[in-house]
Amino acid sequence: MALITENGWRQCRRDECVNPVVPGTADVRPEVRAGDAATILIAWCAWWHAHVMRIDTYRPRDYWGWSPTNAIWNSNHLSGTAIDLNSTSLPWKRYAMPADLVTRVREGVRLFEGTVWWGGDWPEAYVDQMHTQLALPEGHPRLRTFAARLSEGYLGVFGSPAPSDDDDPVWDLVLHQLRGTV
Repeated sequence: MALITENGWRQCRRDECVNPVVPGTADVRPEVRAGDAATILIAWCAWWHAHVMRIDTYRPRDYWGWSPTNAIWNSNHLSGTAIDLNSTSLPWKRYAMPADLVTRVREGVRLFEGTVWWGGDWPEAYVDQMHTQLALPEGHPRLRTFAARLSEGYLGVFGSPAPSDDDDPVWDLVLHQLRGTV
């Protein structure tokens, strides 16, 4: 019997995940659950990178997605439906993000229309400002609908590139990886 993580997703193996390049970065590739989960979480990473904090400056990396084990028994990282960004500057159980960035993150959560939950909104004992997870259970129809909107260009993360960007192989690669056609 498979473990169901906190947000209602079945725990998965690494081979059920993808790690496409986050648009706007050269090489940030968090491991996330393939399919609509990947579309939404990778779009969130791109949005965060563009509007909150760059996610490609720390080496070797300070971002995480899927993990095979976790100290929290029902962690959404076990199902590939959670990501941690900027973990070095946003440590677990500490309020480290300036107020203006908190406002930006909350705006992003609003733009993602209830499909993501931000760990900065957990109670103080559990606050996790680096953490974002899918807010809906596996198979929820709003995930598919929202992922399709993102793929069609909502928020400008995916979809048809602007005419001046038609020769951008990174965008093509990201879309193919998310769709599983590579």
